[in-house]
Amino acid sequence: MSEKIGTTHIVTDNGYPFNWGLPKGAISRFGQGSVMAMAVSPDGTYLAVATKIGLWWYELATLQPIALWGTERGMLCAIAISPDGRLAATGNWDGVIKVWDIQRSTCITKIVRPVKKKNKNTSSIIRFLAFSPDNQHLAATGNRDERVYAWDPRTGTLLTTFHDPQRETRNPNPARSRIRPIAFSPDSRLLACTASAGTTPDPDVVLVWDVVSGERIACLTDQPSYVRSLCFSPCGQTLAIGGSKGTVHVWNVKTWEQQHVYQNYDSTSRMRVCYSQDGVLYATENTQKRNTVVVWDVEQHQKRHMFVEKEWEIEKVLFSSSLHFVVAGEKEWAVWSPGDSNPCKVPHLHVSTPNSVAFSQDGKKVAAGAGWYRGVLFWDIATPMQPPTFFKMSSDDLQAVSVSASEKIHSTAFVFDENTVRITVKMGEADENTPPLTFTLPDPEAVVTAAAHAPLRHLIACADSKGHLYVWNMRSGNMHAVLTHTLPVEGNWDDDKISRLLFNQDGKYLVSVPSSSSSMANLWDMDTGKEILGFREKGVYTVAFSPCGHQIACGILNQIRLWDVHTCQTFLTLPHTYPSCYPRALRFSPCGKYLASGAWWHRGVETEKVPIRLWEVATGENIATFWGHPTDVQDLVFSPDGMLLASGSFDGTILLWDVKSVISS
Repeated sequence: MSEKIGTTHIVTDNGYPFNWGLPKGAISRFGQGSVMAMAVSPDGTYLAVATKIGLWWYELATLQPIALWGTERGMLCAIAISPDGRLAATGNWDGVIKVWDIQRSTCITKIVRPVKKKNKNTSSIIRFLAFSPDNQHLAATGNRDERVYAWDPRTGTLLTTFHDPQRETRNPNPARSRIRPIAFSPDSRLLACTASAGTTPDPDVVLVWDVVSGERIACLTDQPSYVRSLCFSPCGQTLAIGGSKGTVHVWNVKTWEQQHVYQNYDSTSRMRVCYSQDGVLYATENTQKRNTVVVWDVEQHQKRHMFVEKEWEIEKVLFSSSLHFVVAGEKEWAVWSPGDSNPCKVPHLHVSTPNSVAFSQDGKKVAAGAGWYRGVLFWDIATPMQPPTFFKMSSDDLQAVSVSASEKIHSTAFVFDENTVRITVKMGEADENTPPLTFTLPDPEAVVTAAAHAPLRHLIACADSKGHLYVWNMRSGNMHAVLTHTLPVEGNWDDDKISRLLFNQDGKYLVSVPSSSSSMANLWDMDTGKEILGFREKGVYTVAFSPCGHQIACGILNQIRLWDVHTCQTFLTLPHTYPSCYPRALRFSPCGKYLASGAWWHRGVETEKVPIRLWEVATGENIATFWGHPTDVQDLVFSPDGMLLASGSFDGTILLWDVKSVISS
């Protein structure tokens, strides 16, 4: 089966999309990966979506997925389609660019962008890709790097490097130097790109280069803000620039004089400019609140399209020269095609990062707490391709989610720069408006840095920026205990803070974990309100309690240590070395006989996936290893019967692993 893209064809995958690219050992996938970038095919037939697990192809008319490419590594963050519709280029977080022959669905060229390691902020991430109109050049920019490289897309031969040493970023600021947009002129002779003005607070400059000679021919310095987008007009006579403070500038290409400045927009809006094929200048305005996007006819100052997310945020937005307007909301696609007044809306499965995962008590559903959604998603395990049920939990950053025996959803959330923590308990749609319980720190100058919830004891604990731990009784609202976790420099947010709190299952014990590897993790007895001094462990990243609560697994650099709470001694050490030195997630099986560990992605490793390891606690044997997620494993959880393992990842998916054959063999 095949479909047209321009003058070529794309081979579609067979079967159900949740099975495409499924790693060995996984039986299902929930979610299709976080959306990082989008592109519409030149003829407007297809939508290409770069995600953290690979490149998805959609039929634009139906918004149904038809193919998934590039899952070997994933972590895609840039996508471009050649003007003739024959090639697609993807760029990922490792600095790797792949050029795909669309008709054959194969990678024909692999390019690694050079990176000048000047400082700790320099990274290899590909942030922007662009084909020249004559299809002869493929240009790319990275993260916090002023160089623009251009290659022959079919051979991978480096053709030109565009770089002005006078425009080096002397003090890179990650928040200001994420994306460096590129634009080729219609005749493919000019390339425009952004660069730092030389000092962090200054606005960007736009440099214009001669593609053939590699010489800089213009430097446009009157931009009032960080530049979000660049676009030449089809006639090649003007260059439009979209800024991050609600401005659009238009420059005359022959004289390099500023021709127009359009500022009648929200001063906090990010403007992305695009000329239509007939020369009309449009600008996509994305508000700072990330819930509204508007397409403007710039010269007429008329709204052409508008999309509003009432409760959720807008993930990505695209407006193409063919007049297709695509919005990736947190729950659905919205697409306007030329001549349509109303969008086509279809639910999608590109969810946010599941930072906390839980099974329902009957094992038929899996719940995910997603921080950016500030809500909980419920998936039916039997129908992974059905959109999840969404529950809006709070306006704060969701930290943890659990499901009680009565199927109540418990969520714990707080705002990082405020001094309150909230916990919400809901049962379903009927509880959608249930107000959260709110607890405020006694010290008005302190802010919450971590929180945890013990449903069985009706306790909630939170840590503040000064190292104090406050434990409240949720039923009475009274303070249950006030504890002090000693930090090296008390109250210094940059040096150290309590980054993680965890109760055991019955709420008798509480572990507090600091962010600095040089600080000690502490164990507290909730019956006495005192620290168990024999436990103190340095360099802990994460912890997990066994079901009985008498064993604690501590994730430390290069190893996992298992502690006995009664004896306060290590009884087992498990190696967790290269290529997964940092245990990011730990979870005991319901029977307590097994321990699952998931790792962080470690930059520079040769492996393309992150391992999840299953350990036998009695022997310390690594009885199984699953390779599936391309980046950090955020959380792990066993099903109530211990036969399934769910892993939530920074890639925006949850993988379901069948461990029955492993633990029964």
